[in-house]
Amino acid sequence: AALYGVIMKIFLRFFLLGISSQVFAGDVGSSVVNFVYQRDLPDTEFEFSSNISHGCGSSLYRVSSFTPIVANRKFSVVLTAFTAGKNLAFHDTGVCEGDRSIVSWVRVTN
Repeated sequence: AALYGVIMKIFLRFFLLGISSQVFAGDVGSSVVNFVYQRDLPDTEFEFSSNISHGCGSSLYRVSSFTPIVANRKFSVVLTAFTAGKNLAFHDTGVCEGDRSIVSWVRVTN
């Protein structure tokens, strides 16, 4: 009986660990941008910090695009939210690169 309890605890831990990244993935409707930057990254990527934490263990997000033109447009949107004091909505894919979560789209709100 004691061994069964230990096995169930281990199973539950792995199960919860496996679904935890999916729980935190999804659309973030309203967040504040703390900073935005593109330091030592390819010209198709940049990062920003939000007041919303994610399943990768921080509040840092990476935006990747297929072309520099698309990346520049997304960067402009995030920078506008930051400088104008507006909220940012975005899609957190739940995919982690280190402690950064990958974002697919961004838009200024409010």
